[in-house]
Parts: sequence; C-alpha cells; structure tokens
Amino acid sequence: MLIRQARRADIPALRLLGEATWQVAYEFAGPDYIAHGPDQWWTEQALLDCLRDTTVFVADQDGQVLGVGNLDVRGTVPVIWKRYVHPSTQGTGLGSALLAQLIAAAPLDATSVRLEYVAGNEPAAAFYRAKGFLEIGTEPGERAGWPGTVWVERDLARDEPRGRARSASPA
Repeated sequence: MLIRQARRADIPALRLLGEATWQVAYEFAGPDYIAHGPDQWWTEQALLDCLRDTTVFVADQDGQVLGVGNLDVRGTVPVIWKRYVHPSTQGTGLGSALLAQLIAAAPLDATSVRLEYVAGNEPAAAFYRAKGFLEIGTEPGERAGWPGTVWVERDLARDEPRGRARSASPA
C-alpha cells in the first residue's frame, strides 16, 4: 500500500470510492442524507475543487485507490475534511495511516488540527477519540431530520516533531 498525493487522474476512482464509502458510513443517517452526499462532495467538480484548494492523499494499492484524505490549511487551524477508506479495508490500519499522513502534512507551526464527523457515527467517534481528538463543539443538521456535526480537535504539541510530509509512504 502506498500513500501518495492525489492527481487529477484519480478523480474517477475517487468518485467510485466516495459512493462506496458514503453508503456504508452514513447508513444510520437515512436515505435522504445518503442520497445528498455523493451529489454534494463526490462530483468531478467537487473533487477538482478539493485538489485545487487542499492537500489530498490517496491510498493506492497496485493502482487501485482504496482511501482518501485531505487537509485544508487556508484557515487559522488546519482542517481534515475527508478521510475515507473503502469498506473492504476498514480495520486494516489504512485509515490510521492516512490520518498520520494528513497530520504530518500540517504546517510546522500548527498547534492543532480539526475535523468533523456526523453525529451518530459511533465508529468515527471511537476512532478519533483513540487518536487523541477531543470534542470542541457541535452543530445542528443542515436539514430537518439530518444528523448534526461533531467537531473535534487534536493538540499537536504532544506529538513528536513533525517534518515535511512525505509524498509517499508505505501503509
């Protein structure tokens, strides 16, 4: 498994990954929420914008994209907006490797990193707690009947010193 920076040529594979992961990750949120996500976050244009505006890594195994994560450093605190792995690879350490790569890509002067997950996604909540993220706030659902958002943050001061993120690393 290789974690590398995403390229424009990865967009078709990312769209497929998004559809596969979204269905499984948000099954608890209901069909309306599930139907909305791919049309909002996994279209070709949304992925092009993501590649343009953020640092995007993919987990690549023999040319197959099995995971994606992105880091946005445009604000005062770096934000991880995506971290998805194909359902067939969950529990293999791939998500942890992607998260580590995203954190390593944070600017050296960053003191923390944030991300959000959908309220009710208990596997995500447990994963991020285990990785040192603490809840800092919540937001209501975007639409009536949709789950809210949970914001978490990890203090980077406790981490070992970070160097420049490597463009590729084994997982």
